[in-house]
Amino acid sequence: MASKRELLEDVLSSLADSLGSDILGALVATPDGQVVVSTMVKGGLSAEKLAAMAAAVVGTSERLSKVVEAGDFQDALIRCSSQNILTKKAGRRAILVCVVKSNANVGLLNLEVEDAIERIQSVLGA
Repeated sequence: MASKRELLEDVLSSLADSLGSDILGALVATPDGQVVVSTMVKGGLSAEKLAAMAAAVVGTSERLSKVVEAGDFQDALIRCSSQNILTKKAGRRAILVCVVKSNANVGLLNLEVEDAIERIQSVLGA
């Protein structure tokens, strides 16, 4: 039987296969910013720094959504000139972070990320 780590690595691998060359890397982190698994492929990008900053984005976004009474936080898509970063909660135990090209199909990204989230929750328990 595969370990949780192997199962999560398989989730990220499947996500990369689905998105092809649009995805530059992905990681699963704990809500406090610790890397669980990572497929960060872009040279010089630290998975540890990205996980910590993504956790801060999620925490800040959750607080902001409460302050403005906007409902539950869903995700944060940070659009940049050459890349985009999507950060989404994967249940209460994990965060999924994807770094994609700026011209990536956001609709496809969202669909594939939803599938990945379901698999992550299945592995870790909601």
